[in-house]
Amino acid sequence: MLRNLIITSRRNGVSTSTFHNITASSRLFSSVATDNAADNSEKALVKTSIDDRIATLVLNRSPVNSLSLEMCEAISTAIKDIESNTKVQGMILSSSNPSTLSAGLDLNELYSPDPERLTKFWRSFQQVFLDLYGSRLATIGAIGGNAPAAGCMLALSCDYRIMQSSPGSGPPPLIGLNEAQFGIAAPLFLGHLMLRTIGFRQGEMALSLGTLFTPEQALKIGMVDELADGDEVLSKSREVALQWTKIPPHARVASKMLARKEFLEELIRNRDEDVEQFQNFVLNDKVQANLGAYLESLRRK
Repeated sequence: MLRNLIITSRRNGVSTSTFHNITASSRLFSSVATDNAADNSEKALVKTSIDDRIATLVLNRSPVNSLSLEMCEAISTAIKDIESNTKVQGMILSSSNPSTLSAGLDLNELYSPDPERLTKFWRSFQQVFLDLYGSRLATIGAIGGNAPAAGCMLALSCDYRIMQSSPGSGPPPLIGLNEAQFGIAAPLFLGHLMLRTIGFRQGEMALSLGTLFTPEQALKIGMVDELADGDEVLSKSREVALQWTKIPPHARVASKMLARKEFLEELIRNRDEDVEQFQNFVLNDKVQANLGAYLESLRRK
């Protein structure tokens, strides 16, 4: 999960995002956008609103909603705040960036990290999964763009996923766990989440090849549940959320936990071991050297 479809790093107040369209070819695209720390501190990392019994949680960290410690904590806090309102029964997860749900992990958390912060970061990432996948709310993922690696985790953790369909021209949005393309394996609980979602054989191949799927491919294998034009993703998501919240909450939540409780409890039991494995990998000298070389290549662009 070190290098996602869009890898974000910030040095000297400049955020550099590099786009890897690995399913089509080995082409490399890059763009540069300002992303000062002050800018992010002055605006909410996530935004929430409530309309009737449906809440909307909007990821709002420029440029591509990469997951830092603070971003993970903000997502978990927002989910818990929404759940504390007993009138709310559904939640739509979306993004303020029309082209990206989330680009994945923030590379700054992994390069030359403070070990204590690194532990907090990974536990916060685990917590986002536990809070979203185990939420009492009917959660609808409004995927209006790319969702690689950790962005795919956010999508797969929702109860129902609506993705923007491929545009008539230009590259399609992509979704998947693409870690294998960069020589690493997806974290254990994310790999298992993929297998649970699309089936063992499809999941095994996707994880082994680090495949990123177009919306149409993702729909075919069950990674997403529905496609919509870009300007209709949110409205369709609300329609589905209202449909789900018509089910009596106690029956809906009990049914959800019937399918998910054992999986959630497995991560909780093995949480410390998962943190240790992640730390050992990230702090490996070779991994750090590769990260440093990659960041330097981004600064030279």
